[in-house]
Amino acid sequence: MGLRAIARLLPSHQWMIVARFRSRSDADGHFQFLQQTIPHVKFEVVFDRTGDRHRLAAPGDRPDNILTSAL
Repeated sequence: MGLRAIARLLPSHQWMIVARFRSRSDADGHFQFLQQTIPHVKFEVVFDRTGDRHRLAAPGDRPDNILTSAL
């Protein structure tokens, strides 16, 4: 079973998982809260098939990352 996660884009153009959720609706609710609370930071809801990785690939990285965007 995969988890929904919220990833944050770092200044280094890497993605870091900041939260994981069992349901899409929980992830979406927290995502909306983060967007309203910290509007200058880029977040995305992603599907985390492993639940143990802490970074998404940065633009231009090899396509072997195992987290895929759910949007």
